[in-house]
Amino acid sequence: MIVCACRSVTLEEIIEAMERHGNDAETIRSITCVGHGCTECLDPACGDVDLPFPYALLNAEAILERS
Repeated sequence: MIVCACRSVTLEEIIEAMERHGNDAETIRSITCVGHGCTECLDPACGDVDLPFPYALLNAEAILERS
């Protein structure tokens, strides 16, 4: 699932970053480079990716809580 089209960041990469570094949004952005291109993926209403970054964080947190 693509979270950032400019940097080809996937939900799996977000999950991995959160496992290693916690759930601080700015830290995850810095590590994965999400939003370092056009920044559209930072907008919850973005239709250019499978899952905009704000929703990807919530999804990743839920996945990690279940594991």
